[in-house]
Amino acid sequence: MAKLWVKFQRYFRRKPVRFFTLVALYLTAGSLVFLHSGFVGQPAVAENEPNPVVSAPEGAELPYQDLLHPERGFRETPESPNAVRRYGSWLKSTSTKDSTERGKLGDYGGTWSRALKGRVLREKEEERDGSAIFRGCFHRPDNLSLALPVTAMMLNMSVDKCVDLCTEKEYPLAALGGKACHCGFPNTRFHLHDQEDEQLCAQKCGGEEYESCGTANYFIVYQTQVQDNRCMDRRFLPGQSKELIALASFPGAGNTWARHLIELATGFYTGSYYFDGSLYNKGFRGERDHWRSGRTICIKTHESGQKEIEAFDAAILLIRNPYKALMAEFNRKYGGHIGFASQAHWKGKEWPEFVRNYAPWWATHTLDWLKYGKKVLVVHFEDLKQDLFTQLERMVSLLDVDVLEDRLLCVEGQKDGNFKRSGLRKLEYDPYTPEMQNTINSYIKMVDRALKLRNLTGVPDDYYPR
Repeated sequence: MAKLWVKFQRYFRRKPVRFFTLVALYLTAGSLVFLHSGFVGQPAVAENEPNPVVSAPEGAELPYQDLLHPERGFRETPESPNAVRRYGSWLKSTSTKDSTERGKLGDYGGTWSRALKGRVLREKEEERDGSAIFRGCFHRPDNLSLALPVTAMMLNMSVDKCVDLCTEKEYPLAALGGKACHCGFPNTRFHLHDQEDEQLCAQKCGGEEYESCGTANYFIVYQTQVQDNRCMDRRFLPGQSKELIALASFPGAGNTWARHLIELATGFYTGSYYFDGSLYNKGFRGERDHWRSGRTICIKTHESGQKEIEAFDAAILLIRNPYKALMAEFNRKYGGHIGFASQAHWKGKEWPEFVRNYAPWWATHTLDWLKYGKKVLVVHFEDLKQDLFTQLERMVSLLDVDVLEDRLLCVEGQKDGNFKRSGLRKLEYDPYTPEMQNTINSYIKMVDRALKLRNLTGVPDDYYPR
């Protein structure tokens, strides 16, 4: 055996090229085996698999951002003005362009090719400008050049082209008027409060027959992804406030969202009776200040005792449908500010116990603030969601801050904030038993009666769907 090994070594010393060739072949074979095992081990990725990361203000579903995603187009029946419209070729999945793109990706079969194809499609989608929010049909403003300062004529007009232009020019509004694309900001000359019938804007686009491009007198308006920075600056009050004003609510009634709106509208930080590190990290810098510091415009509180209420000079009392508020707070308690309680929590003993303890508090919280509050402005969450501009004006008036109307209009376009729950995960059943409903309905009637006795508007009608 030893002699054979010696002959083998002498052979390759005489011919080293053959030795290195053998080594190279061995390494190549090993690499091929390794790559093959990597291909087989890759998990399959569907082409239309959604991004699992969900960026999500406070509240169960947060209905002020519970927007639909219908396909925009030339329709006989007007759609909801609040519907989110995607723009871009992904809506036209049967188009020649998309077919060509799919052909370029190849159809090689196997797990690896499906994973590669899915990744490439997602990357191409991320390269697009994103979502444009459909704002509706509006009459041409009187002074067009001042209302919408950028105008461009486009023979083959489409929603994509106009939105892309306004995004490039860094404007949050794109208004299509026939062959003209106008860009600008929401302002007093073009505030988007007086919406027209969409049929008045129903003129086909020159570059896309299934889209509406408006007319010379009636504009189709989209909100681009450009952030309106006119209301983004915030700071502490320059001097100590003479009054302590509470932003009072039952937990789950949208207090964090209201704080976000107030900070944008006034330019001043809000404070808190508590300290929440997650809120501080999200930009609520007043969270660290002591609530009596006087450096914040108002103070968040969920307290409802006489002593705690009388410590404040005035209050904005935010009230929300208890059925929604209870579910929102339950989600927050067991899932965090933007998370959800698990099915085990909903179906376990936690939910009935939670309703038993928290439902009476929903009623006593409002009743106590109406009884002991020195100066109380009642704002219904549902009204704030429906008519943000008017309700925000009322809130700012109590805070005694001079705010430009353009800043309030800016807030409307930036109203979502960083704390919203995705509306995708909803219970498939009603968690409220008949017994729970009877109890909660009695509390609703109690609060409604107390509001009306003080010559205030009673609870909204949608509190009584059960």
